[in-house]
Amino acid sequence: MIDLWLASGALGIVLVPFILLYSLAAGIVWLTHLSPLRPFFVTCIGVTGPFFASVAVLFGLFSAFLASDVDHRNAELKAAIFREADGIRTILRLAETAGVEGQQLTAAVVAYAHSVLTKEWPAMRERNVESEDLGALRNLMTAVLSPQQKGTMSAPTQQALLQGLIEVRQARLGRLSLARGASDRMNWLAMLALGILTQVAIAVVQLERLRPQALALFVFTTAFATTVVLIAFAELAVSGGAIDAAPLRAAVASARQ
Repeated sequence: MIDLWLASGALGIVLVPFILLYSLAAGIVWLTHLSPLRPFFVTCIGVTGPFFASVAVLFGLFSAFLASDVDHRNAELKAAIFREADGIRTILRLAETAGVEGQQLTAAVVAYAHSVLTKEWPAMRERNVESEDLGALRNLMTAVLSPQQKGTMSAPTQQALLQGLIEVRQARLGRLSLARGASDRMNWLAMLALGILTQVAIAVVQLERLRPQALALFVFTTAFATTVVLIAFAELAVSGGAIDAAPLRAAVASARQ
């Protein structure tokens, strides 16, 4: 259910929480003040504010935990992209030192970067494992490890070239694993459940009059839905939807400088 909602696009991500949570808040107001069960809820009047606060604190803690997890994965993804771009630049600069013999290596690096930007990046946004294209990476590895390169470069240069290739491979693996991963759905469900329980707690504390209860529910529900939407957009960013590929584009563009 959460995955379906996250895949509904920006409009769906914004509208669904507000519609559902406002509807739930309206249902709570109707149930406690306008339904045939009103006489029962009148007998429950007297629950004090600290009861609401205890549930709200738990909701806040789980919301902060989920947001922190998403933000941490987002930062790791950005770092992996910068490391991959740095590895590409390293190989390009070392290829330039080989002169004409390094042109094949330069072409392999540029082809790899273009493959990442045109094939892997769209697949990364969709978490599509089956569409992974390893051909460009294999060609890059072949160009780096070819005997021709070993014959035209010194041992320290070869070592630096190999280190650059390792950095590209490790950063690429980290980027793809982070983009295809997702926050634990149990954390999402726990946050939503505690948020709904907080709505109920607010209603229980404000059973005397309809308008104060409706206003309190409106304020909290707005904050609740906004929190859900913001965390959802951060979650989408981890899949590459809002992550800028500028470092990789700049790295491949440097080959022409």
